[in-house]
Amino acid sequence: MNSQFFNKMKKILLFASVCLPLWGVWGVAAWHGYKEPKLRFKETVKVVPPEKVDAHVFLTKWQLTKMLKTFEEDAHPADTLKFKTIVKSDGDGWRISSTHLARGAEPYPIPEGKYFVIDSSYVDHSGDFKSCVEYAESYKSFHDYIVISAE
Repeated sequence: MNSQFFNKMKKILLFASVCLPLWGVWGVAAWHGYKEPKLRFKETVKVVPPEKVDAHVFLTKWQLTKMLKTFEEDAHPADTLKFKTIVKSDGDGWRISSTHLARGAEPYPIPEGKYFVIDSSYVDHSGDFKSCVEYAESYKSFHDYIVISAE
């Protein structure tokens, strides 16, 4: 029984001495060959302009006069011009370039829709933009009218 036991032990030790190192080598090789899967994230940046931005502009009397001179002598009080400028970020908010603003303008179509001429307490006249501006202009020495949109 002793010799059978020792024979079995020899076989087990032989098996362990041959196979376990091989399994260990394979295990280490497998461990070093393992790479964690790389996760890729798709990042989408969407620029959403704000609905309203407060900005300030400093104009001299000379610049305002120059801007008003762009209207022709026979211009209607309701005529509109579109001035282009540059807006830059400032420490307090946004700053509009007065230099670019006074350089020139393009004719801009008269807005459509229903408008009202109002005094401090009531609606005095209603109609299209041009007629409301004409009405307010004709009574400017008697009232401080404001022309507003119905929308």
